[in-house]
Amino acid sequence: MDALRDAARVNSRSISGQAEHWIRIGRAIERDPTIGYSKVDLALRGLEPLALDTLGDAEQDAFIERMGDAPATAVEQDFWRKRQRKGLGVGLDDDGNLEFGKAVRPTGGQ
Repeated sequence: MDALRDAARVNSRSISGQAEHWIRIGRAIERDPTIGYSKVDLALRGLEPLALDTLGDAEQDAFIERMGDAPATAVEQDFWRKRQRKGLGVGLDDDGNLEFGKAVRPTGGQ
């Protein structure tokens, strides 16, 4: 119950909304033949590390898509700001092309 309350607070959901969310995830995993309950069960018990290269194509796609939904941490935001200032790649556009930041040029005779 404590974990449910904590997750509900972090995710801005009601306790029942968080429980429903977890139930939907569990049901989807049980029904999806590409994921397999046994793999999830091993991971939950800490018996099988889930490295990205051990996942199937559909699992990798789902993982990567979910990673995009996670909010950036302060460290990650700082990393991307620095890349953008240097004019380096900072992401992908809607067509999947690499986007670049605008290089900041020194001013004041430097």
